[in-house]
Amino acid sequence: MRSFGRCRLPALLPAVVMALLWLPGAARAGGFHNADIGVRRMGMFASVARPDDLSAMFHNPAGLVLMEGTQFYHSQSWFFVDLGMRMYDSHGDLHPDYEIHPDWNIGFIPFIGLASDLGTERFRFGVAAYSPNAYGAMMPEDEPSRYHATQVLFLGSRASATVAWEVTDKFAIAANANIVHMYLTATRMMNPLVLQDPDRRFDPPEVTAPFDSKLELDGQGLAWSADFGVLFQPLKTLKLGAMFSGGADTAVKGDITLTGPDGKKTETQHRTMMVIPYTMQVGVNWEFAPDFEIGADYRYYHYQVLQEQVSKLDDPVMGMNEFADPKNYGNSGNWCVGILYHVTPAVEVMFGYQEDYTPIPNKTYSLENPSRDQIGISGGIRWQALERHRFGLALIRNWFDLVDVQESLTTPPTNVKGHGSTVNLGLDYTWKL
Repeated sequence: MRSFGRCRLPALLPAVVMALLWLPGAARAGGFHNADIGVRRMGMFASVARPDDLSAMFHNPAGLVLMEGTQFYHSQSWFFVDLGMRMYDSHGDLHPDYEIHPDWNIGFIPFIGLASDLGTERFRFGVAAYSPNAYGAMMPEDEPSRYHATQVLFLGSRASATVAWEVTDKFAIAANANIVHMYLTATRMMNPLVLQDPDRRFDPPEVTAPFDSKLELDGQGLAWSADFGVLFQPLKTLKLGAMFSGGADTAVKGDITLTGPDGKKTETQHRTMMVIPYTMQVGVNWEFAPDFEIGADYRYYHYQVLQEQVSKLDDPVMGMNEFADPKNYGNSGNWCVGILYHVTPAVEVMFGYQEDYTPIPNKTYSLENPSRDQIGISGGIRWQALERHRFGLALIRNWFDLVDVQESLTTPPTNVKGHGSTVNLGLDYTWKL
């Protein structure tokens, strides 16, 4: 029986390797980048029209003109994901008789930045390094989900340089130049019995394990992009903001390794073009009463560019030099509203509500990127300690729409029913030098 597994698995590699070649991680349903950077964003969601810390370099770089002098800024956002699911067989029955949960499922967004007016009145300059998408998960190695994913890690990092110009007292413009780095690694189990009959996933592990082989993929790549932001203040109490974030094409290169049940390895390298779609965001902030602000944002993600993922191999596999994987993504968006109240001159509290929409259709849904439509609520607090130091803390709770997929095109089919939610914790620190 083991010899059957050894002879079949290399031959089946072309049919399955593409299932791991597009792993954008657990990006928020709306887009490639998770927008939850900084306590103002996480506490009240709306940040495009009044980003009053250095996370403005991500949300709207024109917001740097709202700051004076030289400032250092650091933020961290942690995401703890709860997923529970069961899987459909070809007859529409759910397996197993209990929910499958990840062993762990965590995201992390660090941000560090420095900005200064360099003694000028109308110019601001900033640099920042951050990772708007850093996500990892591990699925059980003894459940049917092991044929979809067992480990996933994706890091999308950026280094940005920003220039902002306050053209008049009412209008400012800004631009970012960004270096983008992507890294991914993923692992899943392959099995010739499951490839021939996906329902064999639900056999006891002792029956299928002797035929299991491990498929591992990794890769990384560099690209550059540019962003443009504007800030307009028609009234003293009213601010309007907008930002265009340019997309990028990134060639991710790395290894593919298939380790058979006998330990024999089949290896090659891939070159996969990954497309970061452009995004647009607009926002409004209104100080409608003393010590009160209300804001609203809308973010648009042009995910329609992801219709197919193409990968080229350095060495032919079964006479094939490239693979094409359908994605069929649609455009998506996020809208949110929030309120901020200055309890005292040194303390402010925030609350927000958001709705976020996935670009991923049911037919190409995957466990590696279980993005669904979401709703979320938030709260935050910031404290101005002395004159030069400010600390912030925020909490978000998001709930996914019920997952119920029965038309999957993946191999094996990702026909699942389940639910999910996230708890997001954020903190930040500003130091006026």
